[in-house]
Amino acid sequence: MKTPLAWLNTTSTIPKLALASSGIGFAVVLMFMQIGFLNGLFDSAVQVIRLFDADYVLLSPARYTVPSEQRFDVQIINRVKSIEGVQSVHPIYIDRSVSEIRVMGNVARSIRAIGVPQNSDVFADPDMNARVRQLVNVDQALVDRKSKERYGFEKREPDQLRKQIAELSGKRVRFVDWVEIGTDFVYDGTLVVSDRAVEHFFPLRNPQGSPLDAVDLGLIKLEPNLPQTRVDQTVTDIEKILGPSVQIISKADLIKREVGFWRRSTPIGAIFTIGTVMGLFVGVIICYQILFTDISDHLSEFATLKAMGYGTRYFLKFVFMQSLYLSVFGFLPGWLVSWALYVLLAEWTGLVMRLTPGRLALVFCLTLIMCTISGLLAVRKLISADPATLFK
Repeated sequence: MKTPLAWLNTTSTIPKLALASSGIGFAVVLMFMQIGFLNGLFDSAVQVIRLFDADYVLLSPARYTVPSEQRFDVQIINRVKSIEGVQSVHPIYIDRSVSEIRVMGNVARSIRAIGVPQNSDVFADPDMNARVRQLVNVDQALVDRKSKERYGFEKREPDQLRKQIAELSGKRVRFVDWVEIGTDFVYDGTLVVSDRAVEHFFPLRNPQGSPLDAVDLGLIKLEPNLPQTRVDQTVTDIEKILGPSVQIISKADLIKREVGFWRRSTPIGAIFTIGTVMGLFVGVIICYQILFTDISDHLSEFATLKAMGYGTRYFLKFVFMQSLYLSVFGFLPGWLVSWALYVLLAEWTGLVMRLTPGRLALVFCLTLIMCTISGLLAVRKLISADPATLFK
């Protein structure tokens, strides 16, 4: 039976293991935070799209990104409804340039107002749909709980929220409840109102006609369980009647397009990628010091093994296994600390901080690579040492 030397050497002293784990965990937290901020900004930019319950989305071809305000005529919505395979089509209204909120005691600020049909389930979350149904009057609104503090919204007591005195674009607005959407590159806060409220608060949003005639997005829900051939045919039929003024795009492709736009248009990707690499570099240094010190402290024992005939392959395997154990012991506390920081930052900043399995796997792989590189650097001293000189 082989002795698990790497495991015993790693776990022999608990205080030493805890110190090593905390050092590697620090590097893990650095990488998690850089990746978290990078993806948090991109996830926040598409959070509203993710919240909508839609298979496909209608929008103006001139709308290069969802926050831009290029619109299309509501008659397109009515025409698409009649196509075979379409279960429902709902217009969505998004305003910021004419939307200004002033909560009593705070200055007026621009805010995103999302207008949705009151009696239609446009959100994937049933709870959000239930809250939208509470908007029975045109002067009512739901407040995004993740809006920036500068707006002055009450975020703790619902009764206090309903008592707040506020104006939306110069007209009294009454807050009914909270929803959770989040901030992004453009918007620091959000209100959700009914389509009738859009007409009430923003009568000048469409200079060419009725406020509700200019639609920002059209949410298409196809009939359930359609075969792919029928789905393709339905999309083709929709494209035939749209003309050049409106385009149809799947929800997944729209999310990819939005993320790609912000990735290309901002230096954020490069900044946080460099930050992740720096975290990896810091981790290599920390882990190298841990392994190098451990090898130095046990040189006489390793010399005995080397004199007994154990070769380079054995020591490489030994250091690789010890690196693997250290990466696991360092990753676990780093993961837990990062998860707590994600929760706090999501609450504080309003960003969407998602710790997905893919991101967990990425950071763990980076941690393993970090520890392996450190081990290969540290083992050089042992491989090049002469056993005869180690006993002097």
